[in-house]
Amino acid sequence: MTLLRRMTRLLKADIHGILDGLEEPEEVLKQTIRDMEEALAHKEHILAALQSHLQRLRAEEQALGQAARDIDHHIDLCFEADNHALARNFIRKRLVTQRQARQLSRAIAEVHSRQEALERTLAEQRQQLAVVVQQLDLYTATRPPETTPTPPFMPGQGEVGVTDDEVEVAFLDEQRRRAERTQTTS
Repeated sequence: MTLLRRMTRLLKADIHGILDGLEEPEEVLKQTIRDMEEALAHKEHILAALQSHLQRLRAEEQALGQAARDIDHHIDLCFEADNHALARNFIRKRLVTQRQARQLSRAIAEVHSRQEALERTLAEQRQQLAVVVQQLDLYTATRPPETTPTPPFMPGQGEVGVTDDEVEVAFLDEQRRRAERTQTTS
């Protein structure tokens, strides 16, 4: 059984090696960059949503603070008027408001910590993207220029890839050289 697993693993490794050899590094790097940019855009969208949510929570916190101040004012009025029953109702409202404020405070802290963690992740991924872009730039700067292979000369096909202008220039050059040779020998 272990021999079969080893053979399977070896075959898979060979196939992956062949596939890796077929892939062009430049195209792989370009695809990696596209994938990383897409992931960054998605996370930036999430970050914007978190920031918006945090602003709403803070606005809610301010409104809750104002409501608590109003309730305290009403409680003071009730005690001044010696209306204990009404004061109890407002004290109940104050307790509910205080509980809501604690829950809201925890929610703000949680969203804020998620925002900070996402900002750190984004910064790391931006650095990783910069490294991959540098790798692509380095690869494109150091790779040998692509040459188009010249087709081999096949007898019976005539003059492959030679234009009439090239023949004329070569003819004139040969004519000039022969004329110079004739002048030097005479």
